[in-house]
Amino acid sequence: MSIPNPASLMKGSDEPLPEVEQMGTITVETLNQYHCTNPDRRLISLFGVVYDVTSSLKSYGPDGAYKEYAGHDITLALSKHKTDEKWLDKFVKMEEKWISDAKGWAGYFAAKYPVCGKLDRWEEDPESWPEMSKEELEAFEKCVIM
Repeated sequence: MSIPNPASLMKGSDEPLPEVEQMGTITVETLNQYHCTNPDRRLISLFGVVYDVTSSLKSYGPDGAYKEYAGHDITLALSKHKTDEKWLDKFVKMEEKWISDAKGWAGYFAAKYPVCGKLDRWEEDPESWPEMSKEELEAFEKCVIM
């Protein structure tokens, strides 16, 4: 499965985003509780902004195309269009290209899903996060045809 370019998904909608319960600043452990099989609510984090994706069952529900993303910080995974769980909730120094690619999705999520909080890990300086090991970097850079 191929992840589309976010700009191609940005069709204008006059519908306001739904109002959702605000959570304030949450931990990764709290975020992880809002996974694809949570019957009440599903959340994702991108650059520490927590979005409520509950309305998109086809994408983030139990049988959703991106069900792996629900309940996780997806910043690193989304930067390279990875759905493998080992790239979720992974806080490492990111290359500028990865940051740019992931930021390309920020507008899409902000237009489509309501913000309900912040992830505490992003209050840290990302430059203080560890670098990927050589093996991780090779696996991350590996091209996967979906």
